[in-house]
Amino acid sequence: MVPIVVVEDDELFGEELAEFLTGHGYAVSWARTYDGLDALIDAVNPDVVILDQFVNGRDALNELHTIRHRYSGGLVIFTGNARAIDRIIALEESADDFILKSVSPRELLARLRAVVRRTAGSNRPGEPPAAAAAPPRRWVIDASRHLLRTPNGTLLQLTNAECAALVFLNSHSGQLVTRDELSLKVLGRPFSPFDRSVDNVLSRIRKLIGPYMNGDDVIRAVRGQGYVFAGLDAAPSATAETRVRTD
Repeated sequence: MVPIVVVEDDELFGEELAEFLTGHGYAVSWARTYDGLDALIDAVNPDVVILDQFVNGRDALNELHTIRHRYSGGLVIFTGNARAIDRIIALEESADDFILKSVSPRELLARLRAVVRRTAGSNRPGEPPAAAAAPPRRWVIDASRHLLRTPNGTLLQLTNAECAALVFLNSHSGQLVTRDELSLKVLGRPFSPFDRSVDNVLSRIRKLIGPYMNGDDVIRAVRGQGYVFAGLDAAPSATAETRVRTD
C-alpha cells in the first residue's frame, strides 16, 4: 500500500476521506492538526502528504515553506477554496497539486497517482529528504483585501490609498509618475501645490516596505516632477487570513 499522510480537522470528512483512500491502496495516517506533523512524516515516510488548506485557523499556504525543509515527496493542498490566486501561490511555494474538494473521487485518485509518479523516489526510506529547489519568494499584492505579502511571508495591511498607490506605481515601475497622475489615481482629484496627501501616502509606503528592501529607497522623488518607483517582483493579487499592520 502507498503510505500517505492526511491533515484534516473535519472529523466526518477526514473519516470518509481516510476510508476512501484506504479502499484504493493507500495506507493513511491522519492528523487533525499541524502539531507534530514533522514527526509523523518522519515516522511514516509517506509518498504523499495531503493538507487541508485551513486547519484550526492555520493556512497551509503559510506552512509549505517550513514543510519543504523536512519533506520532498508529494505535497498536495486539498481545499474547498476555489480562488485561482491561492492555487498559484501554492504551486509557486512548491506544492505538487492544488485540488478542490468538489472534484470527483475518480479525479482525486488520478491526480494523487500522478503526484506519486512525478515524485517517486524523492523521499526514500533511510535517506534524508533531498533538498527541494524552492522558487524565489515574491511580493504579492492583494488589491481586493488591501494586503501586501512580503517575500518572507509577512502580511502588511494597506489603507485604500496606499494600496491604490502601490498598484499604480508597480504597474509603472521604472517610469516617471507625476504627482498629478498619482493624485488623480489615488485620491480622485487633481494635484495642488499645497496638498501633501500624495507625499504622505508615499511616505507611509516607504515606511511599510523599507525594512524588507535592504536599505534601498525604492520610491525616488524627482524634484519638481514626480516619483520613480523601482518596482516589486510581485504577483498580481492574493488572499490571506492573517493581517499585520506596522505603524
